[in-house]
Amino acid sequence: MNRISRILVVVDPSAGERQAAVDKAALLARRLGASVELLICDVASALADDPLILRRRTAPPSNTQLLDLLEALAVPLRAQATEVALRVIYGKSLPDSLLGYLSKLAVHLVIKDTHHHSPAKRAFFGNTDWHLMRGCPAPLLFTKAKTWGQPPVIMAAVDPNQENQHAAPLNREILSDAADLAGRLMGDLHVIHTYIPTAFAKIVAAGGRSTTPEYSEALRAENSFKYGQIAALVQTYGVVPEHLHVEMGTTEDCLASLVAKCRADVVVMGASLHGKWHRAIVGSTTATILESLPCDILIVRPADDTKPIPF
Repeated sequence: MNRISRILVVVDPSAGERQAAVDKAALLARRLGASVELLICDVASALADDPLILRRRTAPPSNTQLLDLLEALAVPLRAQATEVALRVIYGKSLPDSLLGYLSKLAVHLVIKDTHHHSPAKRAFFGNTDWHLMRGCPAPLLFTKAKTWGQPPVIMAAVDPNQENQHAAPLNREILSDAADLAGRLMGDLHVIHTYIPTAFAKIVAAGGRSTTPEYSEALRAENSFKYGQIAALVQTYGVVPEHLHVEMGTTEDCLASLVAKCRADVVVMGASLHGKWHRAIVGSTTATILESLPCDILIVRPADDTKPIPF
């Protein structure tokens, strides 16, 4: 993340003068030597992601009130000598307005607090986070109201899929950003790869219900092979062997278990236009991970993959 010199924070005008996204932007700005822009998007109706505003039926905050909030949020950043810009934009749709603004802005990291959404809203209507995952041209850090540990634990989720030509550059981007983030924050770097064993898939396809010695040996061999792939992938990033995790099972279950075990503060994942990565990041898997994990999620793309993901 040493290339990051400009951070944009999406501020929630309903959340008051203490927001996790702003607090973490302040820390990153100090460690990266970056400037920060605090942004409020004032939509014409109400913020679609905040049902409380709909129930209050009160007039939206004035431009002066919004700027006052941004000024208050900027105080601790300026106290640490961080350059801070304040901006209020307007539009009828929060995601469309944000993405339209981001498409014209040279920003290196976007930070936004993420909130719980009902399964129905995630499945059928989407939400601002859903749209940002698909269209944000910069790395995107979704933050939650959880303070990073000291030292923080950064976990990179990779896939050494040799058949996907786009997996290699995405893995490099994930590992590079995760390693840089861990280094800047003086944290611990972990790497995880999850997979469904081929032997298990074959048994299920054949209708088998019990294991055999041959099955157990096939599991051990495949797991050893996967571990060797990951070890080779991370050898230039300073990851100690005990921080390499090769887990058999679904991405959601394995990540949830390992995040809890390692007390991870940030999980770094990939987004791409292509194949398996496209399906993983824009489908239900990532929505579930974003909702269920207690930690922050940093979503990155390969350096040559900057186009918005099409719907």
